[in-house]
Amino acid sequence: MDMNPPIAQAAEVEQYFVAQAVEQQFMAELSRATGIVNRLKRTSRNVIRLMRRLRENVNADQRALIEDQLTNEFEAALYQGRVLMNMVPVLALMLARNTVDDIHFVVARHGDSIVVYFMCKTVKTLYKLGQMIVSGFMHVVFAVSIESVARTTVDVYVRADEFNLKLLCLSTPQDRGTSIGGL
Repeated sequence: MDMNPPIAQAAEVEQYFVAQAVEQQFMAELSRATGIVNRLKRTSRNVIRLMRRLRENVNADQRALIEDQLTNEFEAALYQGRVLMNMVPVLALMLARNTVDDIHFVVARHGDSIVVYFMCKTVKTLYKLGQMIVSGFMHVVFAVSIESVARTTVDVYVRADEFNLKLLCLSTPQDRGTSIGGL
């Protein structure tokens, strides 16, 4: 008996479309969460006050306290905005950390899978993003987020080697680079 497509291929095609749907839902949830937080940064007195404090000369303990407070504010808004419940804690934490470190989520798009773009305006913020990648923080955020949409375990790869290569390409005038470790 010949089947068109064969059962094995039909299963692969079905898995492909399921994966595409999961990716679309994840990207929509991530964009919605980011939109809610961005609106909060412009309208919430508490969040605006916390962000102003970040511009002052605050020490690491104070920054950690501000990050915790932002996480709580963001979590409440994300739950109220009906972002998927399992995604809320990790997305709130990532968005709070990004706010403290002045890293901006830009967009999530399809590549080979999902490609997430962040904007870093300084080498210091780029270094902070790198720390979030190599520490495994970003892996946890995206694994938990995607698994809450997929309702199964998935492999999430954050390519630290690609990030490090991009970081090495940075230079200053006349190639007098400075040590990033000193930031």
